[in-house]
Amino acid sequence: MSARRLHDHLNAQDSLANLASHVRQIARVQRAYEKFLPTELTQVSRVLNVKQGVVVVSASSGAVAHRLKQLLPSARLALQESCGEVTEVRVKVQAFDPPRITAPVAPRPVSESARRELLSGAAALDPSSALRSALELLVARAKAKG
Repeated sequence: MSARRLHDHLNAQDSLANLASHVRQIARVQRAYEKFLPTELTQVSRVLNVKQGVVVVSASSGAVAHRLKQLLPSARLALQESCGEVTEVRVKVQAFDPPRITAPVAPRPVSESARRELLSGAAALDPSSALRSALELLVARAKAKG
């Protein structure tokens, strides 16, 4: 039996084909939304749904929703130009946890004598101590000072 693409499976049934089409439409509007708005707003808001020309946008807080409502007239025009018939853009406050990008932590150099002192201090603590675990982790992650 030959392998079939996921797209073929989704389009095989009417209900799944409709769902796949709707997802593609939301993704297209989301891309246009991200191009139009400043990065600060796209990180704390997203397109929730598109139905009968109405785009529903989720804002993570009331302040974000207020700022988005100020941009709605021009946002609607920008979405109309890139996605076709958009008659209205609605904003809902719906808290969500946007993906956080953490900056890589640069290892700090620690001299060999400081390493020995930290490890001997950790050894004097109770083996189940959180401080002992933290000190050992600190020494393990630290870069040796050259």
